[in-house]
Amino acid sequence: MRMIRAERRILPGARRRGGFVIPMPHTRSGQKHIQAYVQTLRPAVADIAATLEVDRAALADARDLNAIGAAYLGAFLDDLGRHLAGGAAAAH
Repeated sequence: MRMIRAERRILPGARRRGGFVIPMPHTRSGQKHIQAYVQTLRPAVADIAATLEVDRAALADARDLNAIGAAYLGAFLDDLGRHLAGGAAAAH
């Protein structure tokens, strides 16, 4: 029986972001699976952006993932604040 040795280094094609290794598939079928996954997420992101009233056009040119995440988080917190303020006003 042959033993497979586990390597602790980053494999070719992998990218390190924030301490995590994101494997990037090299095969055509692997890349198609990633594209299918992204395509299923796009409508959900569009629904979230519409619900939170995020200006997606303003974020279209943004490349900084932290800035994009901050915009969505800020919109979520603003929406939550409106809901809590409306609930507090209705309770009085």
